[in-house]
Amino acid sequence: MVLRNFGEVSEERPLFQLFFLKDDENQSVEVEEVEEINFEEVRKRLEQGESVFITRKGRQRSNTILVAEKDEAELWYFSDI
Repeated sequence: MVLRNFGEVSEERPLFQLFFLKDDENQSVEVEEVEEINFEEVRKRLEQGESVFITRKGRQRSNTILVAEKDEAELWYFSDI
């Protein structure tokens, strides 16, 4: 089974999420939500050895659907022809 998220994103106020993945013994993650990306801060974090993941975030109405996936082909049987 696989969860698939289908949603509608509102364009009211663009937000970005920045994930700073630290290379420490706890493998900490710092998350910031901003309207504008400070690329100087991103560059500084990269130089310090952190990984950075940036994604766009909007208001989202989520419609999550559970989908079954099978490796084998699905067989169809007809009882009357």
